[in-house]
Amino acid sequence: MFMKTKIVLLSAIIVFILTALVGCAKEESKLINANHLDMPFYLKANEVISLIPLNPGNNSSDSSLSIRFKKVIHDRRCPKASCYLCYGSEAQIQILLTEQNKQSSIYLTIPGCHDEFACDDNLYYRKDTLGYRICFLRLDPYPTGVVIDSLNYTAKLNISKL
Repeated sequence: MFMKTKIVLLSAIIVFILTALVGCAKEESKLINANHLDMPFYLKANEVISLIPLNPGNNSSDSSLSIRFKKVIHDRRCPKASCYLCYGSEAQIQILLTEQNKQSSIYLTIPGCHDEFACDDNLYYRKDTLGYRICFLRLDPYPTGVVIDSLNYTAKLNISKL
């Protein structure tokens, strides 16, 4: 009888732990799949996403921001094997930001011959609009000399409230 009670108690503890782990995994996946302000995110060509504040409060000014990667204007980045011969290689994209009834279409430019940038004081690849700072951190795929279909591009951006 004592052994049967131990087995039932141990089984209950295991079920509880497994339930807690599954619940935590689901909660974590929701956070990873959500797009938040102040967190880098990827946006595919023609994709539209909404960003929400990372720590939403009761502040009505913290509404969601919609971002659309409209198109690649040009991609004149030199293949990395030729970077020592290149000067001025760059790519430019157009994105559309929408918040409530306000829209802003902006052009972001990123230099070539680098993998990724940080969002710092370099004004070359960041813009401020609608009370937000938009940093263009990366554009994939990087050219190798083969023509890239415009729908295959993915931009890495970071948007924060000013």
